[in-house]
Amino acid sequence: MLRLYIMRERPEGLDDLEKILEKARNFDETALATLAEEYYPAIFRYFYYRTSSREDAEDLTSEVFVRMIGAIKKQKGYFPAWLYRIARNLLTDYYRKKKTRREISLETMNIESIPDPKREDTANLSPDEIKKILELITPEQREVIILKFLQGYSAEETAQILHKSVGAIKALQFRAFVSLKEILKREEGIQK
Repeated sequence: MLRLYIMRERPEGLDDLEKILEKARNFDETALATLAEEYYPAIFRYFYYRTSSREDAEDLTSEVFVRMIGAIKKQKGYFPAWLYRIARNLLTDYYRKKKTRREISLETMNIESIPDPKREDTANLSPDEIKKILELITPEQREVIILKFLQGYSAEETAQILHKSVGAIKALQFRAFVSLKEILKREEGIQK
């Protein structure tokens, strides 16, 4: 099975998130900076694996926090889900403007850069290698894999962020791994 247990630097705590959010809703600069500092890396990675360039990911990430500040007074519910909703909306706009399809053919992809899942060093994939591998599955499956394994969110948190049931998240995760396994087997057969 393909191992993607890397970069699990999910914001772990913010000891008392509700207190920080209350201060942020009153535009306390320290509270806003704390939220940005804690969530910026995760939101950046969310965009990095879905956009065509690092610069686009940086621009979109910055825009999330600009919008967060503009709408923080109205924020309700689970804060990470709210923040990711802003990010997903921006990503939708990004694709509309770019009018690009997020598909990649196996012929144009350098298959040799996809590691053999049986090798010990598969846990040391570069971000670019992970990005190429994730291009091979559906956008929904990709989103689940990124949130669960690259961002470190639980199935329940992922379900909240994506507005799906936990069962749907588990099914998407399962189908993603099955698809990746089949693709890698097929490619292994081609290379022999």
